[in-house]
Amino acid sequence: AILVCLASVLGNVLVVYVVNKYSEMQTIPNILIRNLALTDIIMATLNMPFWITSLYSGKWNLSHEWCEVSASAQLTMVLSSLFIMGLIALNRYLKVVKRSLYIKFFPSKRVAWLYCGLVWLVSVLFATPPLYGWGKMNFDSNLIICAFNWKEGHVSFVILLAGFFNVTMVAIFYSYWKIYKTVKESTDNVNANVVKNGVGTPKLHRTDIDVLKSCFTVVCFSSITWFPVALCAFTMAGGGYIPHELTKVTMYLFFSNSVVNPIIYGIMNPQFKEAFRKAFRCGRYRNDDGDQSHARVAAVMKHPRSSET
Repeated sequence: AILVCLASVLGNVLVVYVVNKYSEMQTIPNILIRNLALTDIIMATLNMPFWITSLYSGKWNLSHEWCEVSASAQLTMVLSSLFIMGLIALNRYLKVVKRSLYIKFFPSKRVAWLYCGLVWLVSVLFATPPLYGWGKMNFDSNLIICAFNWKEGHVSFVILLAGFFNVTMVAIFYSYWKIYKTVKESTDNVNANVVKNGVGTPKLHRTDIDVLKSCFTVVCFSSITWFPVALCAFTMAGGGYIPHELTKVTMYLFFSNSVVNPIIYGIMNPQFKEAFRKAFRCGRYRNDDGDQSHARVAAVMKHPRSSET
């Protein structure tokens, strides 16, 4: 669990660093990815440490009020991640399927930042009602973490959360399905024109394809890691029994989502791969230059006459 926490922080801090550091990385899709990385960083710093201590002691070690705050922060990050993935899917959908509308909805980077701010605001609004009495949050001894109480919470709030989650996921997968069909049709048309006339029609840029693949993979992995936790929560809320060891595993899966996202970008997104490589090379070259300069100074001090000649 400690390794999961450290890897989540380091990997996502690297994502934020390269987007901020290199001007070529400051595109609209990468601004959205940067905000997705921020949700993982906050999850790793505000939730995972308490999960680790609870795993060790088997209980919640702080006050009930702080338990509610931790659970609200966790729900806020989950909703923010979900909505930002939806925003990324919308961005790619307009870029590929509805190109005439893309410039209207995403005219500049400033607008992308505005969308991200709205996402964070909406997430906080939907995650904090249990603090005011609409719903209930407490320590779950099965999941070993403070979370929303699906069994004793208000039914209306449960329906609201489940509705937003399901609608957003359906919209995300529908967007990527339409993107897939559009890209496939475009590729088929290019191949047909090449065979018929020897000339191809314009295709989607390779960079856009790589961004699509990496973003869709992130969505798929998030679905895989979130689904077991949701299934356990709803099963236990309905009175079903799930072995304690299995619920522990689901939480490892849930938090592992924050670890894998930077790895996906580094493998499937050439922009991030090159930026990661550049970031690591800069650090190594600075060390090499420093070592060489120290060696030259030592040589001069040892043989001053030879250095003068």
